[in-house]
Amino acid sequence: MPSARGRSAGFTLIETLVALAIVGMALGAVAGVFGNGLAAHETAAGAEAALALAEERLALAGVAGLRPGNETGTFAERFAWQTTIAPYEEKDDRDLGLTAAKSLPRLYRIAITVAWRDGHRERRLSLSTLRLGPATP
Repeated sequence: MPSARGRSAGFTLIETLVALAIVGMALGAVAGVFGNGLAAHETAAGAEAALALAEERLALAGVAGLRPGNETGTFAERFAWQTTIAPYEEKDDRDLGLTAAKSLPRLYRIAITVAWRDGHRERRLSLSTLRLGPATP
């Protein structure tokens, strides 16, 4: 009957390699989760910056007077924005042949679109509102 004293205590090479393989797979899964979280954070940060830019452009639109037209620009070499100001007319008013009195203030539609690249995807955010402008002369 062989004695247990002759064997040395510890892990065999196979057991050590299996344990290292399991730890490596677990670390790979954790790294993937952190990578996805980082990508989601970058997407959210880009959307937040685009929203702030769109709100700023919306607030600035019409400060010098509401004139119909388009204006474009870039911000931080990443975000391209476009502001469109146009007179607003209800579809029902046009169908009925109604026209606003010239002494009344005009209603204008202001639309802001911000576009940016997020990795390989192009993202776009749009805001629009209606504002009263001066009466048409």
